[in-house]
Amino acid sequence: MPSALTRYPRRSTFVTFSASRCRIVTALLVCTVSLSAWFLFWAGASVEQVEEERQPDPLPTAEEAPPPPPTLPEPTEPPSGLHSAPPLYSEYHWAEMALPQHKWNEDVPRPEEKFFYAAGHASQDQGWGNSLQEFLMHAYLTYKSGRIFVFDNYTWNDDPNMPYTNYKGRSWIPSQIPWSVAMRGPIVGDPFPPSRNPLPAINRVYFNYICPAKTTLYFGDVYGEDGIPPTAGEIVRAWADKLREVDDPCVQSWNYEGIFTHGSVFGKRGALEDIWQDFSTSPIITHFRWSPLIEIGFDANRDLFLSSEAQIREPFLSTIPFTTNADRYTPILGLMVIHLRRGDYSYHCDSLAHGLEDYVSVASFSSMVDQFVVPTDEVKGETSPANVQYYKQHCYPTIGQITKRVTDVLATPAARGIRKLFIMSNGELEWIHDLEDALREITDWEMISSSRDVTVSWEQKYVAQCIDSLVAQRAQVFIGNGFSTLTTTVATMRLANGFPLSSTRFW
Repeated sequence: MPSALTRYPRRSTFVTFSASRCRIVTALLVCTVSLSAWFLFWAGASVEQVEEERQPDPLPTAEEAPPPPPTLPEPTEPPSGLHSAPPLYSEYHWAEMALPQHKWNEDVPRPEEKFFYAAGHASQDQGWGNSLQEFLMHAYLTYKSGRIFVFDNYTWNDDPNMPYTNYKGRSWIPSQIPWSVAMRGPIVGDPFPPSRNPLPAINRVYFNYICPAKTTLYFGDVYGEDGIPPTAGEIVRAWADKLREVDDPCVQSWNYEGIFTHGSVFGKRGALEDIWQDFSTSPIITHFRWSPLIEIGFDANRDLFLSSEAQIREPFLSTIPFTTNADRYTPILGLMVIHLRRGDYSYHCDSLAHGLEDYVSVASFSSMVDQFVVPTDEVKGETSPANVQYYKQHCYPTIGQITKRVTDVLATPAARGIRKLFIMSNGELEWIHDLEDALREITDWEMISSSRDVTVSWEQKYVAQCIDSLVAQRAQVFIGNGFSTLTTTVATMRLANGFPLSSTRFW
């Protein structure tokens, strides 16, 4: 998978469950079947209604519609057998097409409709964490402009003839995943809260249908000769002001210019701080929700995260009506989650050292407990071995460095009562086992588990990092990698939901 998309290889053998866990999984399977039946009935009914309204015109053209059932590209032979190929999430695609704000029987925007699509994606091909942070910022910018947000898919490969992508010759992955597979809320077309009154977001397929001609904005149109502003707040204001000036209801940014990039915002210390208060209290964050697919994955594995008492006391997360992000994703007392990137980070951290990179996104906020200090006595591109080791301690720590850090954090007031540890990692199984053995020497844990122990379905497998993120978002204490956008999306939700600063730490 992409470098920032943390995927975890699953055990190929059957998992031995406790009796209680079997009962949980059985109950959740029944729940899943019921929800799926309801979902398919709703989606099917909605599509039929759309078809009736629009006749005799067809639904989206073949060019706009989700791709047909695919075959794997040559020369690799397609795998055979049930669920051997990745899912294409077609039901989610068509449910998005059937959103009530998509008026397929009309051919021009209504007077009150003005759309904006951020066509320039700086993070395409760069993984889940990068894409999600950019997605949230695009939605926020559009919200501030007063226009209707246009959402697309999480895209690894936008070639319509390649529904599957062979990732580094190791495995097949879906080329595109609808964002609604992983999350819900105003960013994927759900209604805004009653106190706010923007029109709901639309899918890009509908945008292309209702807006065959579009106005494209370039950086020069927005920034003039001044160039890209130094902070996210100034970038948002510049785009929002320009979008309010444009009369055309159909506007997009240029495909080759990313509005929010690593260089302009996410990798720049302090660049997000001037919008944080408004961004974190906007409906984009306060009404962000993980999808039923992700919450059911959490529920099916909650014995790994919740104490025995909490498992008896707390209802399944997927059964609770949604109110707000903060109300729904409350702290899991007694749980520590640690995020450890392995795999490509064995050499990526060297690149960070040579580039003298800083922590990214909210990890670089001046209010965070753990501040990374970029060396000033090094030359970019010509770093010393000592500097590489300095970066690796924070980016790719050894087992010894991990156990010391966990020991130190356990001694803080924020970690009082911690009894369970969850290791959020894409590390090899042997390395995970060695780490677990070392961590058991620290204290008498009630349980240590890892991403390897999480049981997922066929559809959950390709968004499994979201289940881990949900767990990390709710942990009493979280220790993450300040260079990882997966860590910082977790930290974003923790900070926005009012978790103590002392509970979100870095290596």
